[in-house]
Amino acid sequence: MALAASPKTRNAVTLAIESTDVRLLTTRNGRVDKWRSVDLPPGLVVEGVITDAAEMGNILDELLKPDQLDRKHVITALSGLRAIPRILNLPRLQASLMEQTIAREARREMPLSVESLYISWQSLPAEGEQQRIYLLGLPRESVDAQVHSLQAAGITPYVMDLKPLALIRAANQEEAVITNLERDTFDVILASNYAPAIMRTFSLAEEKGDVQVKVDRLLEELAQTIRFYNDSHRGAVLKPATAIHICGRELNTPEMLEYMRSVSDRAVERLTPPMPCPEDLPVMEYATNLGLLMKRV
Repeated sequence: MALAASPKTRNAVTLAIESTDVRLLTTRNGRVDKWRSVDLPPGLVVEGVITDAAEMGNILDELLKPDQLDRKHVITALSGLRAIPRILNLPRLQASLMEQTIAREARREMPLSVESLYISWQSLPAEGEQQRIYLLGLPRESVDAQVHSLQAAGITPYVMDLKPLALIRAANQEEAVITNLERDTFDVILASNYAPAIMRTFSLAEEKGDVQVKVDRLLEELAQTIRFYNDSHRGAVLKPATAIHICGRELNTPEMLEYMRSVSDRAVERLTPPMPCPEDLPVMEYATNLGLLMKRV
């Protein structure tokens, strides 16, 4: 889960699908080249799941068509809703035993049947004699719906990354608190050693009220998450100087930035892009896309 190297000279096409819109960002020779978004009809994405793959496919097709963009190497993001992350601490194992052991541990650790999930894992830096594994379970329903939508648009499913992981790459900080607020969801993420320590995604589908109400809910969950992390890591709590990096369309106003600064006991900063970007790129809205660019593929 470490940060990927800079995209340098590669060309890339990234798609971030929110409940309100799809955001496209491309690079040419390692530089941000184009970006645009298209609004989605209400109900096409519900709780992170695409409800009509054919309709979404048509929208994606029209989004990529004007520039005849490459459809074989598109990098896309998956919502963090209902994703299940776990850290496994295992004795050092022979490579031949890893798959079998992790499959067994997944059945033990996941609160849902592993048959309803796609399971992926990655080794983390070892601690002493312990082998650490980052385990992630993703609902098959949401992954399959996105794959079918891509296929309906003539896009070859290539690489999919979890949105909170992309945001960690976009923040590009060894230790960071990251929050992203969209109309119907928000993410609260704690990163340590460039890796996810806590990732939580919340639905706002039933939340009534204006943006201020949603920001207050975000701040409440953020405070609880930091408190839980510090209570669980008494010997290595978050440093007081560790800032909160904000992004997302709903936080992309001076008023929301000032409000969060006024109520937080930590520094609050707009997320800074991990690579040079055009001055007119709305980084706060395209943070997920920028993080997708940083993924090793």
